[in-house]
Amino acid sequence: MKGSSVSERREEERFLLTGGQGFIGAWIAREIIASGGSCAVLDIARDDAILEQVLEPDGLESLSRITADITDGAAVERAIEESGATRVIHLAGLQVPTCRADPVRGARVNVIGTLNVFEAARRSGGRVRSVVYASSAAVAGPPDEYSGPIPDDAPHAPRTHYGVFKRANEGNALVYWLDHGIPSAGLRPLAVYGPGREIGITSGPTKAIKAAVLGREYTIGFTGSTGFHYVEDVAAAFIGCARAKLAGASAFNMRGENLSVEAFIEAIEGVVPGSRGRIRASGPPIPIASDFQAERLEETIGKSLLTPVEEGVRRTVERFRVLEAHGKLHARDLET
Repeated sequence: MKGSSVSERREEERFLLTGGQGFIGAWIAREIIASGGSCAVLDIARDDAILEQVLEPDGLESLSRITADITDGAAVERAIEESGATRVIHLAGLQVPTCRADPVRGARVNVIGTLNVFEAARRSGGRVRSVVYASSAAVAGPPDEYSGPIPDDAPHAPRTHYGVFKRANEGNALVYWLDHGIPSAGLRPLAVYGPGREIGITSGPTKAIKAAVLGREYTIGFTGSTGFHYVEDVAAAFIGCARAKLAGASAFNMRGENLSVEAFIEAIEGVVPGSRGRIRASGPPIPIASDFQAERLEETIGKSLLTPVEEGVRRTVERFRVLEAHGKLHARDLET
């Protein structure tokens, strides 16, 4: 009976991933497909560059595609209707550098886009059971503003437009629960690494792994310590929240493995000994605290997710070597 109920659940659930062609979206799509779920991805234009690094060809072919601009509310509503989505995982957004360079555009995509998702969920007539969205550890201020592990509900004073936008999304999610009863969960990862990570300040560790595999030199653009999350853990957390019986509007910390960038580089050198001396780090530390509590997330999804950095680096290297063998390991993102 238990197996039957799981099978029935997989058949009835339909996921819509906004920003599903991106890094985390590709890994979420991979896991949903592997578990027998139905998955549609929404993006502003079709681009399979990251999906091809993560999914096998048959998995890529099984995806439903919807082209829409997240800032267009009517288009988002049509996408949710067209996909028949019962669960929405909202990942579409612009990273820290883009939000810094163009705050108005950043607000349109990151805040108005999120409001459009919640509005479309509200108009679905109850078919959309929950919205799980990408918040960020960037809602937090720098480490010296906190004492000890940081709980989910700690006061936050973000230092970037990106972090402020994510904090606004958490507040708006609460209002949609209070006013319309839409359950939601926002997840707050920090430095996520793994195959497919190409943009954003914290993409440097993944680019360093790629450089090691390709025999190139590379400098990660920040120093200090931060919380490192292997991407499969993050994908599993999003899916776990989407499949959980959510009540209220939760914003969950994610606890990565807290290491110095230098220790992360040592992990790369341990897996790819030939890279020793070729990978460096330079620049100021990330101005975001990283010592987070994550018990509430673990209780919600029923497990703890923390792949050790050494193992995450090893898996990333293995995937990069497969891509390299097939002529698909590009180096374009190592030039920036």
